[in-house]
Amino acid sequence: MCSATATKTDSNAGQPQEPQQQKDDDDGDYSSEHYAAPFQHQQQQRRRRLKRDKVDNDDSTFQQQQQQQQQYQQQQENKKTKKTKKKKSSSSSKLFQRHSKDSPSGGFESLLPSLVGVGILVFAILAQRGFRGRVSVAGIDLGTTNSVLCVQTLSKGVGDISCVPDTNGSPIVPSVVSFLEVHERPVGPSTKIKSLLYPHPSQVVVGYQAKPRIDSHPHHTLYHAKRVLGKSMTDPEVIQFQKEVDFVIGTSLTTSTTNNNNKNTNNNHDNDNNDNNSSIVFAIAKDTTPSHQQQHDQEQQQQQQYHTDDYYTVSPQQVGGYVVYHLLQLAQKALGHSNIKGAVIAVPAKFTPYQRQLTAQAFQLAGLQVHRILEEPTAAALAYGLHRKPNVDKILVYDFGGGTLDVSILHVSDGFVDVMGCDGDDTLGGADFDVAIAHHFERRHVELLRNLQSYYQHHNQQHQHDDDWNTEAFIAQCPRINDTIPLCSVSSFHTLGEAMKIQLSTILMQQQEQQNDTTTTTNNNNASSNMVVSTQCWALPHKSSIPSSSSTTTTTPTTTMMKTSLCESLYLQTMTLSLDEYNTIAQPLFQRSILPIQRLLHELTLSTNDVDEIVMVGGTTRMPQIRHLVQQQFPHIPQLNTHIDPDLTVAYGAASVID
Repeated sequence: MCSATATKTDSNAGQPQEPQQQKDDDDGDYSSEHYAAPFQHQQQQRRRRLKRDKVDNDDSTFQQQQQQQQQYQQQQENKKTKKTKKKKSSSSSKLFQRHSKDSPSGGFESLLPSLVGVGILVFAILAQRGFRGRVSVAGIDLGTTNSVLCVQTLSKGVGDISCVPDTNGSPIVPSVVSFLEVHERPVGPSTKIKSLLYPHPSQVVVGYQAKPRIDSHPHHTLYHAKRVLGKSMTDPEVIQFQKEVDFVIGTSLTTSTTNNNNKNTNNNHDNDNNDNNSSIVFAIAKDTTPSHQQQHDQEQQQQQQYHTDDYYTVSPQQVGGYVVYHLLQLAQKALGHSNIKGAVIAVPAKFTPYQRQLTAQAFQLAGLQVHRILEEPTAAALAYGLHRKPNVDKILVYDFGGGTLDVSILHVSDGFVDVMGCDGDDTLGGADFDVAIAHHFERRHVELLRNLQSYYQHHNQQHQHDDDWNTEAFIAQCPRINDTIPLCSVSSFHTLGEAMKIQLSTILMQQQEQQNDTTTTTNNNNASSNMVVSTQCWALPHKSSIPSSSSTTTTTPTTTMMKTSLCESLYLQTMTLSLDEYNTIAQPLFQRSILPIQRLLHELTLSTNDVDEIVMVGGTTRMPQIRHLVQQQFPHIPQLNTHIDPDLTVAYGAASVID
């Protein structure tokens, strides 16, 4: 059976037998084709998986490819740009190739050199045309009676010179300082400005604001301080000066008490005429109550030594410091800036080194640095340009100010001016003419002064509990008394005398300007002898005509009523002065005004013909009588140099040498 079946199988090897053959193959031995089939299958499956992954990542791959392509393009463009720059650099100049490695610049930095060059060019053009910036130095004449500050419009050479005006429009500022009472002192920012001056400048008034207070506040108002600068109490001029003023003059025990806050006021000085342990001061009582003021004045006047416990002790150079500070404030307002930090100053030719030092201290106290010190006659000659005028060898400078008379003769050589010699009169000035008129009024109006004094004594006897009443207190209580019409008193007679002197001089000068020669002018003076000027002041009637006070004097209303009644009883007194009277009064002073000229010419062995030019300086030289007397001494000189205001001449000359 078995073999027959097998034979059938072997004999029928057809298609029905193939499946069996495959099955047998699987169970039997394996060939190479058997191993290749599954490997290929695996490869196909792997390809299908990769294809699926690729489909899933097509989007992200595409974006990455785009970015790579852009980066590649950017790199190619950068390479092209660098190649272009290299080509341009290779074609540039050798100078550029030399600096090709320098760091590149641009923007504002590239324009900066050009802007600097333009600025230099502009300033060069301005300098060529004379522009030199803002004024920083002033020419200042710190005078006995008046002071002046002038500035030069800076330019190539000497520019235009202008003098700074005071609040009333005049550049001539009175050298007067008045200390305010407590209720008068201002408050605000001005009191906080730093200053070396003590009391603070905000506690004083200067110039035209202070001048009327000579009558209303005579114990608190200082003037003519330059007359006693650097002098001792035993000096004859100081002794005479004490008799002419109402404020108190004494000595400070130590120089430091002059100014507690300034140790440089009176240190390191050498002066044969000044004691080592004392210096002249003006004493201003801190307690301004009239009774205390009068009591202190009477007690301390005997000792002539003052302490800062009761008084403000103010030195003459401090008074000058207040005046300079005031001038500086005026200059700042007029110029619109505060650049002025220095000054060219002028001092009298006869000043000692110590007096020059004290003058410089006045400017330092005001915050100014002294750049140069000129002698006043030299500054006057420079103001007129006489050092450049041909055929001028010797110049006489006649300086007649408010407090002193100085005469100097200058020698001119090759544009340089030297002082050959000087003479003068330290006790003669314009103020002495005012004093002469005041004494004339005192003699003429004795009854007016007697009525005033008798009432004061009567009032103080009946009202001993009340404050003592003096002129200053009465003026403060009576509103009818003002700067225009003062009270008839010794102090006001000086002020009225000055005003009447100026009136006479002005009228006489106007008449002389209408004449053409000296002879006619002299005749005109004789014809004008009938000239009369007048003014008014408030006067008190005789004491008997004033209502008597009540028997009950212990109440304040009664005292107030008496003061009101006294003020209402005032009447206007007319004061007159003719030209003849004035010439008679001033004749001794006129004679003294010529003596320094004669002495100086004799000392230098010169004749009047040796003088080529005459310069008139100082406010007193406005008086026609003075000009006529000087002209008579030098008949060969056709005209005096007077066309510059005599009060401005020195400051004008100081400003002309600013460099």
